[in-house]
Amino acid sequence: MASKKKSVLLKNWQENYASFILGAIIIVILGLLVANFITSRNGNILDSRNDEIGQSGQTAGENTRGKEYTVKANDSLSKIAESEYGDKMLWPVLARANNIQTPNLIYADTVLKLPSKEEADALKEDMTITSYKVLEGDTLFKIAEKVYGNGGMWGKIASANKVGRLPNGNPLIFAGSTITIPR
Repeated sequence: MASKKKSVLLKNWQENYASFILGAIIIVILGLLVANFITSRNGNILDSRNDEIGQSGQTAGENTRGKEYTVKANDSLSKIAESEYGDKMLWPVLARANNIQTPNLIYADTVLKLPSKEEADALKEDMTITSYKVLEGDTLFKIAEKVYGNGGMWGKIASANKVGRLPNGNPLIFAGSTITIPR
């Protein structure tokens, strides 16, 4: 009889422990959902501010300095560039300005920074140059940041220009020289 009572108590303890673990998991999930809701709600407040900006008389192609855009379902960078700048070919500028590594994959409710039309045109020009005149104080890393938006791609420039090396291993470039920017 005592062993039967012990086995019932053991079984009840195991069921209670399992219920406790499941309850804890549910509480954690609810906490994450609430945090996500609060974050999304803050994003919607930002969206309403952007809507007010859009209703202030700005049209596509006008100066959009400091403007943000919230991605909607079925948006693409080219659609956004077309609606904001009147030129869908400025989509690479949006990708670079927002550090998007995979331009054909953007998510709804993502907030994108929109450079002004002038800044977008300047970025596009930087992205399409095929040669660069080295300025005083330039390094291949700085040049790669300017032309690719990623300083880590300096090796690509070094390879294309057969750049010499200093004794410490750093690439050797001279101010005033023109280097090729591979695309």
